[in-house]
Amino acid sequence: MRPLFTWLMPVLAWGVVLWRAPSAFAGRVNRSLWGSFTAIAAGVSVRPAAVETALADLTGIRDVTLLVKHLTGLAAAYFLLEYVQAVRGGPRRAGAARARLLFTGAAAVALTLLFVFALPHDYDGAFGIDAHYGDPGVELYLSVFNTAFAVAALRAAVLFWSNRASVSPGPLRVGVTCMAMASATGVLYTLYRVYFVLSHGDATQLDAGGKPVPLTDPVCELLPAVMIVLFVLGVSIPPARVLVGYLRDQYALWRLHPLWADVTAAVPQVVLGTSSGRLRDLLTFGDRSVDLAHRVFAIRDAALVLREDSQAPGGTVAVDTGIDAGIVTGIDAGEHLASVEARWLRTAVRHRARNLAAPAPPAALDVTAGGRSSREEIAWMLAVADAYRGPGGSGSGT
Repeated sequence: MRPLFTWLMPVLAWGVVLWRAPSAFAGRVNRSLWGSFTAIAAGVSVRPAAVETALADLTGIRDVTLLVKHLTGLAAAYFLLEYVQAVRGGPRRAGAARARLLFTGAAAVALTLLFVFALPHDYDGAFGIDAHYGDPGVELYLSVFNTAFAVAALRAAVLFWSNRASVSPGPLRVGVTCMAMASATGVLYTLYRVYFVLSHGDATQLDAGGKPVPLTDPVCELLPAVMIVLFVLGVSIPPARVLVGYLRDQYALWRLHPLWADVTAAVPQVVLGTSSGRLRDLLTFGDRSVDLAHRVFAIRDAALVLREDSQAPGGTVAVDTGIDAGIVTGIDAGEHLASVEARWLRTAVRHRARNLAAPAPPAALDVTAGGRSSREEIAWMLAVADAYRGPGGSGSGT
């Protein structure tokens, strides 16, 4: 588990930091969440031996990574608590916010003073303290950190869990639940670490290089990793829904494009917005749901124009026998209506290209053909577009 914790966790944490960096400028709430992940990333990044050595050489303190790890842990818990307090809503009490800041600041100052004046510094790295469990200064140092971290994590877990009731079911509630579970995992890790030290501490063993054997086990390694993964899931699941929606809309636009391009070329006045090709569609970012709705409405409006064209004076109900004559002479009872509409649109577009009036639509396609809602209409038009691209379809795709 140690290689996983040592290398994968920093990569994962810094990935979230970079991803969320633009949101840090979007307001205090997002800035607090970003600050929490930045502190987590900084804390887990001091674990590799190369980083420990570099920090020791830079500061001249052999075990400075111990202090960095605990100070960043306090900062992460503080910013996370500020975030959940902000998203909880309600009146913001300046006194409560000041008390949280003073509590965290006092704990950080106490840790720093104890680290400088009360801890022995005779071994390198964050595990040097493992040689001195039972020392009063070490016990006081760990008590300060464990108390401050556990209190903040427990408060955050309670608030995240209580906020679930005000969040509608879906990805956002799942994200809030993951954040609550991550905070609870932080509390569990602190309690387990206290138990582990009390039951295994003050039994120093040195390795072949004369360094203390870290007092840790798979659970001590696993719980922080689980906590970070849950935090990442908590902030990733809600935006993932946006990404899934974007990809779904892009795929729908791709499927619609041949039909849309043909009918809007035949009836250009129904185009909503700027016409674009398939490649440009793929390179367009942002919310595509409006563009998708516009394309569907344009196809439906074009179909209505073609209907009116077939009913205008001088319009024709006959179809060139070389082009889908079966549309007006009879419809197989088992043929799907979407295929019927696709065949009629194909024929109407071809007639328009020959400066002929559109043929009359089959009786099966009354004016209510399609969906009863925007979502149903999109699903219907996608079925029509699939049939339009099928065998015998024009499928221009331009």
